[in-house]
Amino acid sequence: MFQQFQYYKPGLGQSWLLVALVIVGSVVMSLILPHAPQSLSYFLMMMLPVAFCWWQGNNAQLAGEKPLPVNAPHFGRLHPVLFFLLAGIAMLALNVVIEPTTTFIPMPDIIKDVFEAAFINSSLWDAILSTCILAPILEEFLCRGMMLRGMLPQKGARKAILWSAFLFAFMHLNPWQSIPAFLIGLFMGWVYWRTHCLWATIFMHFLNNAVSVIISRIWTDLPVDASLMDILPPTQYWITYAGCIVVAAVSLYILYEKTLPVKVSSPVDA
Repeated sequence: MFQQFQYYKPGLGQSWLLVALVIVGSVVMSLILPHAPQSLSYFLMMMLPVAFCWWQGNNAQLAGEKPLPVNAPHFGRLHPVLFFLLAGIAMLALNVVIEPTTTFIPMPDIIKDVFEAAFINSSLWDAILSTCILAPILEEFLCRGMMLRGMLPQKGARKAILWSAFLFAFMHLNPWQSIPAFLIGLFMGWVYWRTHCLWATIFMHFLNNAVSVIISRIWTDLPVDASLMDILPPTQYWITYAGCIVVAAVSLYILYEKTLPVKVSSPVDA
């Protein structure tokens, strides 16, 4: 049943269509299930683009298209456990490094309401299911497993990673999150290109979201747009920030040196 997905290789135009389907699903769910648990609403919202991918993949298979696996991991000279450890450390460190970008755009009140509903007013299990499990799996499937994988043979690595990160940021419909989402999307896109491992980007996405859930549940008196600078004293914050720059740089260097990009059949030099 799931093998049909590997036959669907959306280009840029079809990737925009997938983003549009996500938005349509979000609007429909807000209208017909306004008080449903966020995990249920989110799951149903994402089923529209997922079903479209399956349908397109089934048509492509019947038309004789060649498949391109969604997940075919290889980690170069790194043991998988070490790779996941380094990728996770790099993700956490990069989160701290890019966090100041959220100060460029103030969080709109409507977005504050959404974040409060997701992280504070919902039950813990609903927040975990929607934010830490469903979002990493379904968003990575669409943005890396479908969009990026489909664009790599057509546009080459640089453009495909840039576009997939931009679409990932745009899909959040949240200008406050757009810059950090784009930067994180670049990193996860690069990891997928180097390893063709969807589980790696799902794991990294999980860590990113889990940190937000943990912070919101521990420091309940903080506003939803609070940053690490609001939690730590200034001296401790800047020591932490400098340390994260070093950790991120070392982790990325090791990942770059020890992995090799997955080769895809492409008319464009990647």
